Amino acid sequence: MLKKLMAKLGVGAAKVDLQLDRSGYRLGETMTGVVRIEGGNVEQRISDLSAIFMMKAYVKGQEVTKPMQLFPVRSNFTVQPKPSVLEIPFAFELPEGLAMSTPSIQYYLHTKLDVEMALDPTDMDYIQVLPPVAVERVLNALDRLDLRQKSDSGKLTPYGQEFSFFPATNLGIPLKELEVIFFAAPGELKLLVELDLATGLLRREVEYKAEIVIPQGLLEAGQEEELSRFLLETIREYANNPSSIPYVSMAAYRQGQYGTHSHRGGGMGGMIGGMAAGFLGGMLLNEMMFGDEEVASDEMGGEEGEDGGMDFDFGGFDDEL
Repeated sequence: MLKKLMAKLGVGAAKVDLQLDRSGYRLGETMTGVVRIEGGNVEQRISDLSAIFMMKAYVKGQEVTKPMQLFPVRSNFTVQPKPSVLEIPFAFELPEGLAMSTPSIQYYLHTKLDVEMALDPTDMDYIQVLPPVAVERVLNALDRLDLRQKSDSGKLTPYGQEFSFFPATNLGIPLKELEVIFFAAPGELKLLVELDLATGLLRREVEYKAEIVIPQGLLEAGQEEELSRFLLETIREYANNPSSIPYVSMAAYRQGQYGTHSHRGGGMGGMIGGMAAGFLGGMLLNEMMFGDEEVASDEMGGEEGEDGGMDFDFGGFDDEL
């Protein structure tokens, strides 16, 4: 009787431990492993076993923790007293549209054993969300050019997950900073970039926005050197001839035209909504930003566009959530 009472208070109760087969998974992959339950001093009835996929992000110096998806494992079963050990295999598919793990964006699985009429044992396991292969190859190509990521690279902005780089060596161009947001359209990968250039005798910093479409062939295995060369040549061309940079209408992304060039101003429009799914971190934007466009526009300083929607100035990837 005393053992049962102590188990209800958590002393000598069953223990739960989720064990992943790997510490990191790419977007689109399935997390696999086992949930290991060690019996306590008495038999205990379990009403539910589940794992919650959690995100922890640091936004404007504040920690934001948010559940992203609930993964049910098993319900209504009994755990026998020790030395009994029950191992339950699991397979959880990573949610779509996640940002990759960075120092400011982390993920973990919170496992909970719901014990009838007793304290519930829990477990927490961090997991790395790795970039898609194509994105990883672009990041590696930029690293080959000695473009190093800044300490705050990979932060969430209203436009997607933003990666910031600085040149560690002289690239022959007045580049001070390169900011990149990845956009995946059917059959291609696009980089929405901001070039911060030092111009004139006073080396005044000027920002230019551009779009870089990566040829599909350069994203294949074994094309690392060619991909690096293509990125360097494109960045050099834009940096040395800013007037030749074609204007990219960000409103076109909203309308599903994916980067159609325009000759006049557009805006970010409703990319916080469904179209944001094309951006690395799109799901997090949908989850963390207000769903109402008017509220979002008030937060981000948007103006009403010609189509009646909200136009946001593309001038600055540096607007954090």
